[in-house]
Amino acid sequence: MVRNNFRPRADFVQAARAYNTHPVLLYSYLLPLTMLFTGIMKPEYPDLQAPALVGHLLTTIKVAMFWAFSWGTLGHVAWFVMQRGLPFFVAPVGLWMVAVTLSQVISLFVVPDFTWSGPRIFRQATLTLPGTFVAVYACAPMLRERLGHLPELVPIWRVQVTLKVPLLLKLPADRRGRLRRMHSANQYIEVVTEKGTTLLRMTLRDAVAMVPEAMGWQCHRSLWIRRDEVVALSYRQGQAQITDLDGQVWPVSRASAPEIRDWLSAHPKTPPAEDAGETTKTDAGRMA
Repeated sequence: MVRNNFRPRADFVQAARAYNTHPVLLYSYLLPLTMLFTGIMKPEYPDLQAPALVGHLLTTIKVAMFWAFSWGTLGHVAWFVMQRGLPFFVAPVGLWMVAVTLSQVISLFVVPDFTWSGPRIFRQATLTLPGTFVAVYACAPMLRERLGHLPELVPIWRVQVTLKVPLLLKLPADRRGRLRRMHSANQYIEVVTEKGTTLLRMTLRDAVAMVPEAMGWQCHRSLWIRRDEVVALSYRQGQAQITDLDGQVWPVSRASAPEIRDWLSAHPKTPPAEDAGETTKTDAGRMA
């Protein structure tokens, strides 16, 4: 279910690049470099027979190379690990572990008198990983929007995710979006979201059971509508009817009219300009 919700790999690449250019992540790179150049943090290469500035520049180059490495590979790595049931944060943390290991191995061959240092790696972890977690947290809304058709199903921190509107899983991926209304159409129901309309072979009662009760009303035997889609309640020849954001008019039951009226009183809206009378009658007649 979660994997079927993912967008194409190209979207993962673009989302990862947006993550790598997010100000919070860039700050997490610049902070340790600032501490290094100002002397707050000890040099990374104390045994290097060269001015301290040279060691600082080597560290800066290494950080820049890691950023470029992440910019080019994080999207593909995130696609790989999330397709295998792991959350997103595993990807940047895993890349960091790979980069640190490669850095230590390369330094053993390139930097004179360089020795493998556990404390050095621990120091890097205490500076880098918290910044990574904060960056993932800051980017989580953007990542959810870009990585999945249903943002609620994108696992950023944990695999077990819940969906607020389970009915959306029954819709094609390109039609999953903000639910607007549902109404019966013979043996089917017509589900309208912000991304289009879909016919499902099920009863309206079963569909309503897959939507949070507080989200809307089944205000007619053949109509369910989202609360914030309703802008007005009126009566025509004694029949209660509502107007939605599109200006369409739908008949509602007398039993639901008081609740709708109370809700509109607490959430007043300006009704849209009325469409041609012929269109309104057609919509209302369809619900009769």
